Amino acid sequence: MENNFQYLGYSEPMALAMVEALKVNPYPNPRVGALLVDNHGNVKAVANHTKKGTNHAEINIFNQVEVEDSDTLYVTLEPCFHNDTSPSCAVEIIKQGVKNIVIGDIDLDIRTNGRSISLLEDNDISVQIEPNANNFLNPYYQNQHKKLKDIHYLLKIGISENDYITDDASELKYITNELSLSIVHYLRATADCIVIGKNTLINDEPKLNVRISGVNNIDHNPVPIVLWGTSTENLTSTMEKYSHFTFLSSMPSRDNNIYCSTDSLTDVEDYFLKRKFRNIFIEGGKGIINSFFQDGKIDSIYEFKSSSSIENGIHIGSEYTKQIDKNFLLNNRYALLDNLLTTYTKS
Repeated sequence: MENNFQYLGYSEPMALAMVEALKVNPYPNPRVGALLVDNHGNVKAVANHTKKGTNHAEINIFNQVEVEDSDTLYVTLEPCFHNDTSPSCAVEIIKQGVKNIVIGDIDLDIRTNGRSISLLEDNDISVQIEPNANNFLNPYYQNQHKKLKDIHYLLKIGISENDYITDDASELKYITNELSLSIVHYLRATADCIVIGKNTLINDEPKLNVRISGVNNIDHNPVPIVLWGTSTENLTSTMEKYSHFTFLSSMPSRDNNIYCSTDSLTDVEDYFLKRKFRNIFIEGGKGIINSFFQDGKIDSIYEFKSSSSIENGIHIGSEYTKQIDKNFLLNNRYALLDNLLTTYTKS
């Protein structure tokens, strides 16, 4: 299986653990994956945390195989220190004789928050940190545990070298390459819902699901959400065509349409909160993007930029650049063959 997480700087074992984490959504717990490899790098076991009240990923590893001193355990999030809701994974790791562990991120949960790392190191276990695994898998997690807000809004944008987001001269939907598209599907798998507007739905006819090797058996696909607006034209026929999509419009609720004033993103967010959505993935066009920007909702941006220019189409406009310059910090840049991925977080 080709694992394109490695283009984002993750080691192969951590990348495999991350793919495993994406297969489930153990709400309200975070997605966590684990992998055990021998001293030759061969995978001995892989596991995830499936749902609240069940074994954590590390315990599921230990239930599959015996640990040898030369093995290395990879976990996308610091093992839990506490034992109030489940056995302490840190204590179990010590009991199982693990001598080497690589952790994706420190757990911001106040019951753990570095305490497991200290405990493991005090028991002569080699601990390495491979950062940003949990931040990728559970983008809402920092907001939640720093008590900033309940929802994380992640914007994905595919854009040409000269800042166009559509190409009138091409019948292809995509501006970016296949590698960029694969990363987008990893991002989709982290989301509770994917938000687009009416024009994107009609013009692009997107599927809005997760389609990538290794995650095809995902137990949870994000909910497709269409911000339809106030027009009644074509709504009924489009609802029937996309019966598994949820439409938010000013029309009375029926079937897969929910009454919600999309003129107010406060009302839209109230709907997200009622659905217990934590990570909102925005894939809409220029209008949707600008409305979420102007309302100050966007928390992070994944900008996939092609090396090609476009002559005719929709230009992203000045609002996008203005928002990034004023309100966002550049995190990282990744070369994706002839594309460039730049990530930003709200400052």
